[in-house]
Amino acid sequence: MERRSVVLVPHTHWDREWYLPFEAFRDKLVEMMDGLIELLDRDARFAHFHLDGQTAMIDDYLEVRPERERDIRRLAQAGRISVGPWFTQMDEFLVSGESLIRNLEWGLARARDLAGEVRMPLAGYLPDQFGHVGQMPQILRSHGIEHAVVWRGVPAAIDRTTFRWESPDGSWVLAEYLPFGYSLGASLSACQTADDLRTALDQAMGLLQPMSVRDRLLVTVGSDHHVPPAQLGPLLEEVRRDDDLDASIGSINGFLTGSEVSADLPTWRGELRSAARAHLLPNVYSNRVHQKQERARVEALLERVAEPLAALVPGFEWPEEELREGWRLLLWNGAHDSVCGCSVDEVARAVDERFERAGSIVLDVISRATQALADRMGNSGWMYFNPSTVERDDVPGLGWRVYQPWRPWMERQPLRFDVSDTYVGCGGFTFRLLDEGDIGDLYSFCPTPEFPRTPPTSHQHEGYTSTPLMERLRGWRRFLRRSPRSLHGDLLAAHFKRGTVRLTAERGPNDDGLFLSGSIDNGLSDHRLRLHIALDDRADRSAALSPFEVVTRALVSEGGTETPSPTWPARGAVLAGNVAVIQQGVFEYEVIEDPPELAITLLRSVGTISRPQIATRGWAAGPDIATPDAQMRGDRNSFFIWLRRGLRPEQLSRAWEEATISLHGAEAKGGGDLPDSGSLLEVDGAELSSVRRVDGVVEVRVWNPSDEPREARVAGRTVRLGPARIETIRLD
Repeated sequence: MERRSVVLVPHTHWDREWYLPFEAFRDKLVEMMDGLIELLDRDARFAHFHLDGQTAMIDDYLEVRPERERDIRRLAQAGRISVGPWFTQMDEFLVSGESLIRNLEWGLARARDLAGEVRMPLAGYLPDQFGHVGQMPQILRSHGIEHAVVWRGVPAAIDRTTFRWESPDGSWVLAEYLPFGYSLGASLSACQTADDLRTALDQAMGLLQPMSVRDRLLVTVGSDHHVPPAQLGPLLEEVRRDDDLDASIGSINGFLTGSEVSADLPTWRGELRSAARAHLLPNVYSNRVHQKQERARVEALLERVAEPLAALVPGFEWPEEELREGWRLLLWNGAHDSVCGCSVDEVARAVDERFERAGSIVLDVISRATQALADRMGNSGWMYFNPSTVERDDVPGLGWRVYQPWRPWMERQPLRFDVSDTYVGCGGFTFRLLDEGDIGDLYSFCPTPEFPRTPPTSHQHEGYTSTPLMERLRGWRRFLRRSPRSLHGDLLAAHFKRGTVRLTAERGPNDDGLFLSGSIDNGLSDHRLRLHIALDDRADRSAALSPFEVVTRALVSEGGTETPSPTWPARGAVLAGNVAVIQQGVFEYEVIEDPPELAITLLRSVGTISRPQIATRGWAAGPDIATPDAQMRGDRNSFFIWLRRGLRPEQLSRAWEEATISLHGAEAKGGGDLPDSGSLLEVDGAELSSVRRVDGVVEVRVWNPSDEPREARVAGRTVRLGPARIETIRLD
């Protein structure tokens, strides 16, 4: 086998917070960065260090060491350190599409500021995300990035280290695949002699060569929170002298521009969610469920209410600093160990606190902007603003209406539950609750009955077999009193071992579907609670919302290092058969063939970051550190679900918007210059992602949820949208 040349990229993968809180990791970061600057200035042979593709770690360092900013700029402009393209290394499925774009914008702007145009990153570096959304190539391309670097999620069908990755609209990037992870060259960091380095380098190159289609190999030298290996430069110089080896320390930019592809490339279209060669860790979407709900709430308020109001209300000054701080908090919380909930409890509490701060900022902007609009009304009454692009409750899309003297809300009749031994019927739907043991961790579900040989390692399991709640203890009880959360639904309580689920029900708007709201008083550890909704017929696939996409999925994902997973993330809505489920935030679902059901995880209680080994995953995904708060005990667990029939996949986004984005009101005193009803902006024929001001100009981002071309209207302009296309329109 011909021996290729190799580029070594020393790097660190830096989690802002994980098994330690942010402050503890920042102390390590300051020590690492101090040493890095000293090393780069001392040894020219150590040509480059890769700072994990994110700028937040640089800002975190400069917050403590502001006097080193000149050094950072000097080294970045010389190409000795990498800057960007991301602000944080976010999870792609747990944040909105708009959050992905803002993250990239922030990172690229900081890279341009510190490093200059010549040193801008060429690749979307995505080393440790738990899978990748299908629209990532389009997002990267829209910002001038033509390459990606990925690890997890790549399917077995991709058998090369370079492949063409396409989005559903046809946009594509050249993806560099790290088949053995970003820690492949970690052993090189520990080498103390030239012989050790030669052996470690031969092993890494031997693994890569059979899959490589370039004339050189990429070996990333480092791992989680690694410090730069000062001995690498001198040892590599010695190896090159003795072996005549074409090896160098360089950057990812240098690797991409200095190598050529020597063979035809495989192509993959859409999302990357395979565990063929690396853990996908598919159940981070069901731990600490309240955080998934809160992120979606604050994101929607910021993207779809605060920014549009602030951008469009006549005379309202754009609150740049407030909105920027709201985004900063959301982007920090979007980092993959933070948003995935797979960190220690102290980190989870910090995430909760940031959501609270961001929500407070956003609601204040909304209140002031709504009142500013109400103050422009000619007549008095109660003014409502509609953040949707379509009319709702007689309020025009992205517009207002004044009601005099109050809003005439529609009265709805109570709905009753029909209870059998196994199922509950209500509003044309049939469902049941299923509670089962879970001896997994914050990353992965692991059932109890099928795998009794796998004992818990850090706390005692209160085990039981998987049974429907109706067969457990007292079963279902109907209460004749009205629900405290709804004036129009009966309360139904299901009791399980040391816990209670309370449900209320009411009709959807225009008698469309069924709203189920509920709370869970959980007194049990190590279990998973799911709502199973009966389907009319068997379904062999699902359609779910994902950032800027409605993605079609099979029943089970590809396994490898983990067992094939039947659970998937839905960004607010999923459709299986003829039944759609809509919720506030990202949630976990599974389509079951027999009996035909759509299962939604309401609660997953686990007590450690990662177990060393479980039946559904071959080895650890992190440290085995207890997380008692993640058992989700108590009555703080709630859910709000809208069940509907008759929706097409491309209608899921609009249905989610109708269920979760509320009208916002303020009192109008009268005497202004605006009529009782009107619209601030026309958007028709497309889904809305954002409306904001950029450099004083209103910018609107829309996307096409279908696989057919569309013609949309934005502020009187015709916008042609190809299938699954994202477009940004500046209204200057």
